[in-house]
Amino acid sequence: MWARTIQGKTLTFHLAGIHNQNFLMRDEETGSFWQQVSGECIAGPMRGARLDRVHSDELTLARFAAEAPAGDVLLGDPVHADNYERDWEPGIDRLPTVVDTSDSPLPPRALVAGITAGGQARAYEASRLAAEPVLLDEIGDVPIVLWSRGGRMIRAFERRVDGMPLLLAPARRRAGASTSPPARPTTAAAATGTAAKGASSATARCSASTAAAWRSPCAACKR
Repeated sequence: MWARTIQGKTLTFHLAGIHNQNFLMRDEETGSFWQQVSGECIAGPMRGARLDRVHSDELTLARFAAEAPAGDVLLGDPVHADNYERDWEPGIDRLPTVVDTSDSPLPPRALVAGITAGGQARAYEASRLAAEPVLLDEIGDVPIVLWSRGGRMIRAFERRVDGMPLLLAPARRRAGASTSPPARPTTAAAATGTAAKGASSATARCSASTAAAWRSPCAACKR
């Protein structure tokens, strides 16, 4: 997600096409073309400029309503309901990608959470995160914790307070719900195949309340 005000101009964007299987935007004000995945202007008068990233979460509606009860939810226009494409992802998964992932154990369109911290990037397989509610790791010199509720609801935090790294684990259930002890956190070193270095520039910054789940290449453009 990007702020659409740059260099004192508030831009109005429209879908212009697909570039390297990613959404390409054109602004009305300058006629420049922008890459959705990176926020960079790749052609036109503003070439080389880059939009500022805006914090965003991918959550279930129930979680969003609990955290932001006064928040707005964008709904589809019922007038154009027949024009919305449903279940398009299985078809997209069969298309070739522009990025060579033949040296990776993951399929090219595997859903991952991409984190950038400490000058490095790393991708975490979403299916593994769904099985491990808390995952501890270090990227560069930044200790992080990834929290997942399954599916695409994933968040990452820097697990350091006042300079002290924290060792975190899932909280105990409420009294009467379970007598089992809390599950031990999984470290990336112990979770073979969970972390893969070299995530793309479409990753999210690792800081409080920041996480992103995305397909590689990006699913937002449906390509």
